[in-house]
Amino acid sequence: MAKYLACICEGGAEHAILDLLLDNHSLVFEREDLIEEEVLKCRRGRDFEEKYLKKGFSEKITVYRILDSRNENFKLRKAYEKKVDVINVVTAPEIEMLIICNEDRYKDFKNSGEKPSTYCKRAL
Repeated sequence: MAKYLACICEGGAEHAILDLLLDNHSLVFEREDLIEEEVLKCRRGRDFEEKYLKKGFSEKITVYRILDSRNENFKLRKAYEKKVDVINVVTAPEIEMLIICNEDRYKDFKNSGEKPSTYCKRAL
């Protein structure tokens, strides 16, 4: 396990699920292992650099990105590329669909005509 870990979530549903997994010790790492001991919401690589990488970490950082699209880029400057391992965890189908099904709201969701994330924000 890497000495420094960061977990970055794309949206609110992913963030909530990761918090639950951490609170229930269901991952191979603990909240205390994370940078700032929390799940981060930082979608752009440059924003992550500015906020976290300038703190002078002595070892490589592993970044787990939880997202529902394979097309999102996380570009880091060349100076940081060798200092960071980025692992993309793609949740397909969208995690919101799993929440909708778990709450037995699929029929209501289908009738809404909304995207899963919009429906979850509004109805759940």
